[in-house]
Amino acid sequence: MQKLNFFDCNCSVGRVAYPHLYDIPDVEGLLKEMETAGIEEALVYHIVARDGYPPLGNSMLMEEIKNIPELHPVWVVLPHHTGEMPHPDNLLQEIKKNNVKAVRIYPKVNYHSFSISEWCSGELLCGLEEERIPLILDMETVSWEDVYTILGNHKQLPVIAATCNYRNNRYIYPLLEKFNNLFIELSRFMGAGAIEDIVKRFGSHHLIFGTNMPQYSGTAAVSILTYSDIDQEAKQDIAGKNLSKLLNGMWK
Repeated sequence: MQKLNFFDCNCSVGRVAYPHLYDIPDVEGLLKEMETAGIEEALVYHIVARDGYPPLGNSMLMEEIKNIPELHPVWVVLPHHTGEMPHPDNLLQEIKKNNVKAVRIYPKVNYHSFSISEWCSGELLCGLEEERIPLILDMETVSWEDVYTILGNHKQLPVIAATCNYRNNRYIYPLLEKFNNLFIELSRFMGAGAIEDIVKRFGSHHLIFGTNMPQYSGTAAVSILTYSDIDQEAKQDIAGKNLSKLLNGMWK
């Protein structure tokens, strides 16, 4: 069996208020978990950027993962109106300058409290769309109506729906029928036959490997994909090739 090359789209560093089963707050711990699971590369964001202040967390991330080629930065971003982040034109310059690979947003009230509607987030989303910078949405913090709104208004923006579970299929399937720019991350997508059915109906290109480490063990996601009943080429696409294409603007 050909070895799969795993590129994880969903990892974090930083200590959380309520530690997970695997309390791994630092980069060294994450790298050890990646080695254990057989994961070569990962996109990483900082917990402080999610649970605290995004500019501070993004800055901490850049310092903590510098000179570590296996880890690639993901920033948490906000609309610019309050002055906490630059106008999207300037923000995108900073994103490119720092080789940031993707961004995440947390619009709900218990996180960063803003609307994803065009009157609030339109300029930010348009900027990301123009540069084809993947947007990662944690489905435990946004609604499927939010996903539909973003997909419909920004059809050239690649959107990764992270931490989906198998019971989300009734949302996922109609969206995949309508939009080519939706991608499903696999850390919680663990229902029997769930991966196989997506591949059969829509193709392997809509699935992106992710673990959500350190909240979850990386070995679980690796095992689910490794032993799924799909061909080896599809497994390799999902393990890392699909994400690499997204990051290089080659998803269509």
